[in-house]
Amino acid sequence: MMNRYVIFAAKFAGVWLALIIGQMAGGMIGQMLTHAATPASKPDGPFDLMTAMVLVSGLYALVLSAMASRLRWGFWGRAAVVFLLLYVLESGLSEIEAIYFNTYLHMSNSLLMLMAISGVIKAAIGALVCAALWRGEAQPAERFSGLAWKIPVIIPIYIVFYFGAGALIAWQSADVRAYYAQGFDINQGQLALLQVGRGLIWALLALLSVAGLTGGTWRRALLTGVAFSVLMALPLLYPNPLMPWPVRQVHLIEVGVSNFLFGVLAALIMLKKARTPTTTR
Repeated sequence: MMNRYVIFAAKFAGVWLALIIGQMAGGMIGQMLTHAATPASKPDGPFDLMTAMVLVSGLYALVLSAMASRLRWGFWGRAAVVFLLLYVLESGLSEIEAIYFNTYLHMSNSLLMLMAISGVIKAAIGALVCAALWRGEAQPAERFSGLAWKIPVIIPIYIVFYFGAGALIAWQSADVRAYYAQGFDINQGQLALLQVGRGLIWALLALLSVAGLTGGTWRRALLTGVAFSVLMALPLLYPNPLMPWPVRQVHLIEVGVSNFLFGVLAALIMLKKARTPTTTR
């Protein structure tokens, strides 16, 4: 039993180191390719840049190790699952909103490109190391029924969670309301349409997560919820000259709570089995 924990700790440390290296390499390569002028980072929030990177990478490594150790596919299948979850959750979905809310963020196109490139490199390195360290026998893919109704159901559920968490958590903060100019310039109709597209991505991520994981229904649902929450919320711990800590702090709670609950619910819907009709004689 002790040897099992030692092996897990060693593999976890390897993923942790890979994520740190991936973030540093991604930042340097992205900077060389884009020549983006990054805003000067000021002391902001509870952690400086290096401390935040070590802490966030460690928590990412814990979540990804817990998932990678339970993935059913071979090397490239495991790597693909980890890559897509890490990149889309940490970078892709946030970049979509960053573009939409750029009126408040004031990010240059080169800076947005830098974020995309660095995110891809980090996710690729982390995924390859996860797949290499967490080896296992490939198991046959699980078939999922009812996707024609499950995905259309999950999309509006995500929209409810998105706007509900915004109203009940984020918009209760005076700092958040002031940062977004009281929301007067936000077109709610356009924002809702944007969330339909993001909701589809979330539904597909839920399917990817539960299809790749082995284990019981609740284990897969909880792992999906934790991944949705941690991988998307924790980047708000980084010092950010474009969004002050009082605003990020509220978004951290908002995203962390709503994504966890939504992820668990979406996974449970995806894992719902179709009832077999009974025949009467």
